[in-house]
Order: sequence, then C-alpha cells, then structure tokens
Amino acid sequence: MDITNAVNFLVGSILFSFAAIILVVMVIIINNLFNKYWKPVKWQIYDPQDVHIVDHKVLEELKQSLEKQKIDKKDTK
Repeated sequence: MDITNAVNFLVGSILFSFAAIILVVMVIIINNLFNKYWKPVKWQIYDPQDVHIVDHKVLEELKQSLEKQKIDKKDTK
C-alpha cells in the first residue's frame, strides 16, 4: 500500500464516519418531530381496557341478591 492508497482510505473512512453521524442525527431529529407533532395511531379496533370479562357464577349471585332485595322491599311495605 503506497501513500495515495493510504490517504484515500483515511479520507474515505473519515467521510464515511461523518455520513454515519449525520444519518444518526437526522434519524433522531425526525423521530423527535414525529413524536412531538404526530398524533398516535390507534391500530386496534377495540380497546382492551373497555372489555370486561364476567364470570357466570358472579352474574347468578348478583341476580339472586337483586331478587332477594326486591323480595325484602315488598315484605317491608
């Protein structure tokens, strides 16, 4: 390897490093802009926080307690 090849390799390495640094900085800037001004996109059709799983045993107990309350109210009148 003579001096011209070594200089070309050094200059190419420096320019490649600068390009990589600039690319990383641009990705960070674009990411921050999207994060600041972009509204979040809702990808799900339903919101899992709104879905409640109810056990049938609990439903039956609630029905029985409501019927008991109705009967108690009728008896007190």
